Amino acid sequence: MSKQKGFSLLELIIVITVTTILLTVAVIAYSSSSKHSADNQARQIIDILDEARQKALNQRTIFRVEINKTRNRVRLIDENTATTAADDVEVKSIPLVSQITIGPTSPNVSATPTATSPIPVGTYSSSTYPLSSGDQKITLRFRRNGQVVDAGTDSIGTGSVVNGMTIYVYPTTASGVNPDVVRAITVLGTSGDTSLLKCKFSSGQCTAWVR
Repeated sequence: MSKQKGFSLLELIIVITVTTILLTVAVIAYSSSSKHSADNQARQIIDILDEARQKALNQRTIFRVEINKTRNRVRLIDENTATTAADDVEVKSIPLVSQITIGPTSPNVSATPTATSPIPVGTYSSSTYPLSSGDQKITLRFRRNGQVVDAGTDSIGTGSVVNGMTIYVYPTTASGVNPDVVRAITVLGTSGDTSLLKCKFSSGQCTAWVR
């Protein structure tokens, strides 16, 4: 008759210990990767916003930034002639990270980022501009006087108003699961100045913001 030998108690303890260590390392690595991805994406967006402001001031024309959810890109566009959209030119474009949510507020954010005052959260809407017609995008238009205005009502920005914006950036999570890393980009409508803020968490809730 063959003899069968099971795991000893010591062997089981070793296996459980090793498994626990590996799971802990995996969780830490995932958290670090999520934080890095959110930080990197937020900085890329700020770089384009700052470039749009600088170009608008230097070249004395309107530059538009579109966070395009349909094409999964952030685009910097030179509007050139103010009276027509036919000469709009894309100056730069960067891809958005698929595992990162950009724009809306995370459910666990209870504190509002502030600059000189609370700034409204950017919302996606259907584009009327030829280079992104019908796409879902967030639009910021930088004027030559430093002001930031919204998309307006048509392809040349008719009726646009000065409008700052808060843009949230955080890892996309499964339904019902809140992110543990949240960044906020604020843009002042009166000057185009940008800030990158980091969320401070307490009991899983974002309760304060720091630079």
